[in-house]
Amino acid sequence: MTAATSLELPPGFRFHPTDEELVLHYLCRKCTSQPIAVPIIAEVDLYKFDPWDLPGMALYGEKEWYFFTPRDRKYPNGSRPNRAAGRGYWKATGADKPIGQPKTAGIKKALVFYAGKAPKGEKTNWIMHEYRLAEVDRSVRKKNSLRLDDWVLCRIHNKKGTIEKQGQHLSVKKANSTEVAEEDEKKSVVMQPPPPGPSSATGTVNDYVYFDTSDSVPRLHTDSSCSEHVVSPEFTCEVQSNPYNYLDATMDIPFASPFQGNHQMSPLQDMFMYLQKPF
Repeated sequence: MTAATSLELPPGFRFHPTDEELVLHYLCRKCTSQPIAVPIIAEVDLYKFDPWDLPGMALYGEKEWYFFTPRDRKYPNGSRPNRAAGRGYWKATGADKPIGQPKTAGIKKALVFYAGKAPKGEKTNWIMHEYRLAEVDRSVRKKNSLRLDDWVLCRIHNKKGTIEKQGQHLSVKKANSTEVAEEDEKKSVVMQPPPPGPSSATGTVNDYVYFDTSDSVPRLHTDSSCSEHVVSPEFTCEVQSNPYNYLDATMDIPFASPFQGNHQMSPLQDMFMYLQKPF
């Protein structure tokens, strides 16, 4: 049995009241205990539930649902309403809108539901329009009572037109953030700088000699695949007697090879590389 059948509503019936009709013909009559012709708006304390659970409690509605609900104070002696609801909270957005001409009969407030604890909740697509009576005494009437309004009228809907739950909302957001992270990672890989090229001809002594921290003995880099040779005390003399085995890094050689570094070449080989061919 559908809600329309249980309420004996005629075929093709749609409930789309204006803001003024909601305040004058429903909220005012509810607050003054006057009968309503068709009890189409359910009484639910919606601040005890998540918004995606409310459509199942409504008496009627397809994409928007209406409720009468009480409001409590956030503090015992204050006039601010408590907006905590279910596993999140409702947060006001925009300015209040007066309802009624020429005299204001009610006030309309728009709110958005955030899942999680304030103030770091996740914004959802659930929207609430809250209608309250204007010029109502909301002072503390009873000691230790948190009741601010006996009744306010609320209209709930989802911007996407679906009953979207918190898990669905967060999973979609997480998937989008994962895609963005993957794109950023791809861009960073593409934009990495190329590895440094061979050192220039005017290199430092480190291009030819390095120190082994194990025994603090300088060793020469060699082109052969054999083991490294320990520099003997006669190292200086050997270099002076055979200038083609070692180049002084401090010397400014105009025909030095740009590929000189860990794999140096003899000066004669370097010079012949730069000689132009006769043909």
